[in-house]
Amino acid sequence: MTEESFQTAPESEDTAPVSVPEADDYTGRIIRTIIAVIAGFFAGLLCFITEGKALESGGSSSALFSILILIAAIIIQKHIFMLLRMKYTLEKKDWFYQGFMTFSFWFVTWTILLSGSALKAA
Repeated sequence: MTEESFQTAPESEDTAPVSVPEADDYTGRIIRTIIAVIAGFFAGLLCFITEGKALESGGSSSALFSILILIAAIIIQKHIFMLLRMKYTLEKKDWFYQGFMTFSFWFVTWTILLSGSALKAA
């Protein structure tokens, strides 16, 4: 056989591989974090308002109701993702992150609001 019978692949220039749309994934994660922050804030605000109304009416505050509000804020996020046409089938670690961010902002918001009202009462 001669050298002419072997065909080699044409030499190609070194080009960058096709990039994965990482910017879209990054933007989606930022939006999911913002949604968790807003949900946590409104859950804390709602807990503060309902506790104030319960105490004004002569009732007692219930920690169970506040935890139910927190759980509802986490579950509602899936429906918000659906409305925004985002990926809502997240992995367990992603839902843990969403829940932790919501819990953090719920706790901080509620604590700050309760501390502020305690300072006014003193």
